[in-house]
Amino acid sequence: MKVLVYGSGAREHTLAWKIKQSPLLEKLYLCKANDGFANLGENLEAASFAELAKLAAEKGIDLLVVGPEDPLVSGIVDEFKKVGIPVIGADKKWAMLEGSKSFAKDFMQRNDIPTGKYEIITDKEATKENIYNALEKFNIPVVLKADGLAAGKGVYIANTRLSAEITLNEFLSGKFNEASRTVLVEEFLEGPELSLISLWDGKTLLPLIPARDYKKLEEGNKGLNTGGMGAYCPVSLTADEYMQLEDYVKLLESALRKENADFTGIIYSGLIMTADGIKVLEYNMRFGDPETQPLMMHLDCDLLELFKMCIDRQLDKAELKWKQGQSFCVVVAAEGYPENPVKGGEIKNIDDIIKHNDVEVFFAGVKKQDGKLVANGGRVLSVCKTGATAQKYIYDAINELDFGDKRYRRDIGEVDLSKELSREGCGHEGCCNNCGL
Repeated sequence: MKVLVYGSGAREHTLAWKIKQSPLLEKLYLCKANDGFANLGENLEAASFAELAKLAAEKGIDLLVVGPEDPLVSGIVDEFKKVGIPVIGADKKWAMLEGSKSFAKDFMQRNDIPTGKYEIITDKEATKENIYNALEKFNIPVVLKADGLAAGKGVYIANTRLSAEITLNEFLSGKFNEASRTVLVEEFLEGPELSLISLWDGKTLLPLIPARDYKKLEEGNKGLNTGGMGAYCPVSLTADEYMQLEDYVKLLESALRKENADFTGIIYSGLIMTADGIKVLEYNMRFGDPETQPLMMHLDCDLLELFKMCIDRQLDKAELKWKQGQSFCVVVAAEGYPENPVKGGEIKNIDDIIKHNDVEVFFAGVKKQDGKLVANGGRVLSVCKTGATAQKYIYDAINELDFGDKRYRRDIGEVDLSKELSREGCGHEGCCNNCGL
């Protein structure tokens, strides 16, 4: 198969890396790849989605895999459908499950999918009285969400009524441009969060193992919201929690069938395990970043074969295989991220840290400048590994990384690294190194 991967981040690097391992792959093409992984395939450029689709058809490309959300919402899948090229990704209609939080809430409400209670307010309704009345329906803390795409930063948890009013006014005044001209005011839900990423072929929903990402900038889930500072999988759950997940998957699959969601792609359920059971925080219609990195590290079967089964609408016959233990990803960002990341800092010794610590490194905000690899964005790279004491190897690698502007969290995963687990592991047969002994 000839495959085109669209996107420029560590997620797309990871997908390209995994697809490259498939014996089904004839040739890999890339569009928008950053300089850290552009060498994995032939790079295509086009001025529009329609021109890219035409070029892909001329190249005989058999499959498009879309990484980021913006092109999905903007209709890239619809253009490729016109030239008969299958896509892993939602069409413009169903991409709105991510592109509009109010659209997603309406979908959940129609299908009795549990979620937090909410109110919708638009900039046209943004009088002082309407804002007051909307907030009066909720306890503090309260959650404010920009309706549209805001690069993972359009969510604010207000811990006082005053901060809620100020932030709601800022959102409605266009803080995130058109994305926040409509705002969801939502009840604050408490509990551990899960990322459940599933493949959908139009009739069958195939969930991957549950992952957990870390949105806050600082350790202890403090600081500003980011696109994600790390992730791991699988999350340790009780038997009852797994049963709740299974029930949720059946409910979502039934809803998608009932509403004739006729696309082949990804549905990412952002879930929270509350005292009242699982509730949905949000839907994304693509692989998560950084969850994709540990999930692809942990997947022990052919990703391209799974994608082929998806576009052939045969996911009911798919069998997922996973490695033992857990897989981890720690994101290295540039100082100043997420508001004003420092650009231009040189990254000098990637090959050395990979060799010394047996880790995988996936590139995001990087470019080559005068023959050197330098930071060119907020999240710069992802350092990943699978297995016992993987976290220690990852953090050793990051400590060795010669990048003066690096910033990262030191608490990704279920193990408390302050216990200084040795690289030899705990000695328990079959242990995934989360026993803490």
